[in-house]
Amino acid sequence: MSALSIRAQLIRVVAGALLAGAGAALLLVAVVTRWDVGPEVGPVHEGGWTSRSRAWFTHRGFHFTEFTDGHEGPYNWTTGSVRLEVPSLDRSRAYVMRFELDASPRPVDAGPAQLSWRIDGVPAGQQQVAGNSDVLSIRLPSSERTRAVVTMEISPTFDPGPDDDRILGVVVRTISLTPEQGGWRPTRAVVVGVAAATALAVVGMLLCGVTGVAAVAAAALTPVAFVYLTVQDAAFLGTYSDTLVRLGLAAAAIGALVMALRATWPSTPALPNWGIAVGYVLAASVIKLAFFGHPLATIGDGIFQVHRSAMVQGGSYFFTSITPRPFFEFPYAIGLFVTAIPFWPSFPQDVDQVWLLRTIALVADALVGVALYAVVFRLWGQQRIALLVAALWPFARAPLEALCNANLPNVFGQGLFGVAMAALLWSSAGRGLGAWVGLAVSTAVLAASFLSHFSTVSVGVPLVGAVALALMPGAGREGRRQGARVLLVGMLALGVSYAVYYRHFGDVYRATVDRVLSHDVAEEPGSAIAATPAVKFQRWISGTSDDYGLPGLVLALAALTGIGFIVGQRRHDALTRALVGWLLAWAGFTALGILTAVQMRVNLATAPVFVCLGTYALATLADRGTAGRLVATVAALAIVIDGASLWFMCIGR
Repeated sequence: MSALSIRAQLIRVVAGALLAGAGAALLLVAVVTRWDVGPEVGPVHEGGWTSRSRAWFTHRGFHFTEFTDGHEGPYNWTTGSVRLEVPSLDRSRAYVMRFELDASPRPVDAGPAQLSWRIDGVPAGQQQVAGNSDVLSIRLPSSERTRAVVTMEISPTFDPGPDDDRILGVVVRTISLTPEQGGWRPTRAVVVGVAAATALAVVGMLLCGVTGVAAVAAAALTPVAFVYLTVQDAAFLGTYSDTLVRLGLAAAAIGALVMALRATWPSTPALPNWGIAVGYVLAASVIKLAFFGHPLATIGDGIFQVHRSAMVQGGSYFFTSITPRPFFEFPYAIGLFVTAIPFWPSFPQDVDQVWLLRTIALVADALVGVALYAVVFRLWGQQRIALLVAALWPFARAPLEALCNANLPNVFGQGLFGVAMAALLWSSAGRGLGAWVGLAVSTAVLAASFLSHFSTVSVGVPLVGAVALALMPGAGREGRRQGARVLLVGMLALGVSYAVYYRHFGDVYRATVDRVLSHDVAEEPGSAIAATPAVKFQRWISGTSDDYGLPGLVLALAALTGIGFIVGQRRHDALTRALVGWLLAWAGFTALGILTAVQMRVNLATAPVFVCLGTYALATLADRGTAGRLVATVAALAIVIDGASLWFMCIGR
């Protein structure tokens, strides 16, 4: 890459980033000031399995959300001391903060509750709460500050009883904030932060070498996505813009690294447009992380993962977990938690730690898109197909469903598995020292994936075997050599993972086998073992079984079409045979899950196959005239929308 071309690219990058950043700033100001995008009226946090937080304030002194039957909905008990902060509030005007309180659950002998509060540390009032459905209105006067802190003391508190060691004050059902006059305005710091985050994210994508329609689309969608997320539950009043800035900085750093590597090694005939593939994945992944980093994002089992990770940080490495009904015990592999060790001290709060684990899992998943680009281009030699695979991978449904369920170790493990399989297929087709180095790297990454989730190893080993067997027949000596290499790497990775971790759980395996064979477990109500094949199929097709993550209707149809195209055109290619073997293993596992008690998370493990086959069909259709291009374009957009819909579901939209 010459100095002149680098200078021209930098000019395009700066111009594109400035336009995107300015667009984000103008859009944010317009949306906040012209539409009613203030805070939603609701409890301190959503509670329940989703455990969504509020985006417009932070808090201390509230117990976990509880629920009652009837119309009352969720509520929170306070402790004796409460602190609530609105971090980014334009205080040039006054506001009214309202608390819907309920003192009726307090025992009679505790007496009425006396509340006194301070605003920014200054005493501001007091009120007695004795009945139910009382409203406390606190006026926040105008100020030169850009935040508001409300602290409250509740007395007397009471002890609810011997089985509950909490200290309770009053019940808070909802909290709201409204301007005393006029509408909402974002603070200057938030506007600048969102603009900077947008510009940095676009810089990262453009530095990777993305140009043309893709660059324009990403530069237009990024500010729209960032602004949309910033106004959800008035996140512009909170700290969410700081999260966006961190994402933008990370994207810009990745883009700078890619550009530096491309400038250092400008000629890479094996992967001529690898930087563009990284840019496609990066552009989608930044927006995806922005969704999953929003305070409204579902926590799900994330806190459970945080507790497991904390055990690893404390030096405990060997432990088990329990499946849903019928409650089998299995080893809980720790690859994700070990990876988080260097970063853990920088994330002190539970919610921040969930975001850290989720980010690491998403990074591993994003690498699959780049790895698929590499192996598709190497073995099929089709640049357009390879780039389209990278562009569509971030929208694969199975990893997104696992993220929404907070099954983060499984997402991380399957991400590493996808990378390892792509590297393995790449290396098995080569010769010389480079091929053996690639096989060694594949072994290490595959072993790491097996050490990240028990489902990854239990599904991954048969998948590796199926791919190896599919490579061997009908391709002569070369096919047998490739299949033997794949099988060797799979066995080595399994041996390493067993020696390092799984050999410690012999008693667990024996107990599980005994329970599977026992009559009691088979007859346990609600057990997957006791369900009929018809019930199991209904659960599988609806996504409510443990093997969730079907590819979606459009991608499934595209993949089915791709099988027909690819078998007719490339039946002897190594990648074709590998994909067919992988798909047959998926079909076998799926049948086992419906007809027997063996149910594995094979949909998640097979997501790369559906994307590769579906992309091949779209590219083939696009070569067949205007009608084919139209169908391919509409189908690709449908796949993107179908995947991205889960991002919105994750934040409750």
